[in-house]
Amino acid sequence: MSGREHLEIDADRPMRHALEPRHPSFDSDAFADLAARYDVAIVLADSAGRWPAIDRATASFAYARLHGDTELYASGYTSAALDRWAEWMRRRLDAGRDAYAFLDNDARGRAPWDAMALKDRVGR
Repeated sequence: MSGREHLEIDADRPMRHALEPRHPSFDSDAFADLAARYDVAIVLADSAGRWPAIDRATASFAYARLHGDTELYASGYTSAALDRWAEWMRRRLDAGRDAYAFLDNDARGRAPWDAMALKDRVGR
C-alpha cells in the first residue's frame, strides 16, 4: 500500500464503483464490457447536454447524476422530468438492481427539493 489510501472492504460493507464519462468516446461496447466485467456502473449524467448521456446496464446497480435539466448545476426539474427519472429508477429496481440518483443542481438551491420530489415519485 502506498500510504495514501486505506480500504477495508468486507461482505457486510461492499464497495461499489461508478464512473461518469465526460467524453463521447466512452459510449462504446468495449468500455461497457470492461465496466461490466468489474461490476462498475456507468453513470447516466443529465448535464443539460454538456456531457454524454450513456445509459448502459453494466453493474448490479444503476446510478444517475442529475446536474440540471436545462442549465448545468442550476436548473430545477419539472414535474414531467422528475416523472421520467422516477420511471428510469423504477425500471432498474424492477429488474432487481439498486438505483441511485444524485442531484447537484444546487446553484439556486433546487437539488434538495428535486431530490425529495424524486424520492416521493419512486415510492420505494
